[in-house]
Amino acid sequence: MTNLTLLEQEILSDIENRRDLMSRIRVLSKRYGFSDEDEQLFLNYSIPIIYSIWEGFVQTSFQTYVREINKLELDLSQVSQKIMVYHLESRFPQFGQYPNDFKKKVKFFEGLNFFYTSSNILQINPSVNTESNISWKILNKILKNFELQEIEPYQNGYYLPDKLDTLLLKIRNNVAHGENSICVHRDDLEQCINLVQILMELVFDSIKTGFLENSYLKK
Repeated sequence: MTNLTLLEQEILSDIENRRDLMSRIRVLSKRYGFSDEDEQLFLNYSIPIIYSIWEGFVQTSFQTYVREINKLELDLSQVSQKIMVYHLESRFPQFGQYPNDFKKKVKFFEGLNFFYTSSNILQINPSVNTESNISWKILNKILKNFELQEIEPYQNGYYLPDKLDTLLLKIRNNVAHGENSICVHRDDLEQCINLVQILMELVFDSIKTGFLENSYLKK
């Protein structure tokens, strides 16, 4: 079984599991005959659940992608600059916040020296920084960091950034921050579920194409 086949199987299985979970959420109130008050409570808090399914998918799909790249045992000279930068910044957070303490500076440079003088086999950190808020901008930023094709905003007349940023994320953030005036409708839930289903397929296509075309390699 090829690495590509394994990658496809793992991500497709994950998509199927998340689709099944969202289908169960969709019919939950009908199955148990919620009162109008309980129905509204359920709808309001269903959107953060749908968002967690979306963010979880982004994490697991990229972890799968990174694991398959790591299996190739590439060295630093073989990978693209963006992936090398991502790897270094993940390995050494001091690049983002340079230490003021002299001893910490020494430790930082000792770590860098060991990194470059020891084995050059690349083991990329599989944990992706989603910034706990996967907006349209963050999604495409992650794709770019891994040398993957960004997703086009228009899909069959469906403008994805609007649905992601001003529907799913806006409702999720308002509920998470205790906004009591939120009133989610059944159609909002349906739109969010459909959106996540579309996005999962598009992210999968971008990852699969990138792996097939060896986009992670240095050009």
